Amino acid sequence: MSSRRALLAAPLLALGACGFQPLYGEGGTGAAVGANEPSLAEALASVRVGLIPERNGQLMRRALQRQLEGGRPGVQARYDLEVQLIYATEVLGYQTDGLATRVRIVATASWVLATQSVPREVVDRGSARTVDAYNLPNLQFFASDASREDMERRLVAELSQRVTVGVAAALRRRMSSPAAT
Repeated sequence: MSSRRALLAAPLLALGACGFQPLYGEGGTGAAVGANEPSLAEALASVRVGLIPERNGQLMRRALQRQLEGGRPGVQARYDLEVQLIYATEVLGYQTDGLATRVRIVATASWVLATQSVPREVVDRGSARTVDAYNLPNLQFFASDASREDMERRLVAELSQRVTVGVAAALRRRMSSPAAT
């Protein structure tokens, strides 16, 4: 059993030797280089998410706010995050009479992270994309609506997680660069 543990621990030791650090957790949100510099968790909590139109945008904004703020409410804002959410719909399945039976949604979230300082400095920008689908049962309108809403929740959760990781990576790079203030 101990040889099995040693075999599993070898890749983790190799990752530590190459400079790998976890984005979240003890190594990821610990204190920065200077005593007065914020940790990654505090930097994430200082990001303010701009308004995103439509109902899915509201859900996306709320999910981002929860993930970025974490357990640190009331941190002074230092960064603005602007997100644009785009949905593309594709019909995948048809019945013989031409009615659609399955719909796929391709959701893309493009984001820009900028400082609130004057002049405004763009820290990073990126995009996240995910795909999901739902069925349209014949004459089952409630089931179709429930399936679509569940699919939209999954899309928003996936996109918000990917945007949060992108923002965290950008802030980590900014904190570790010598020119960061």
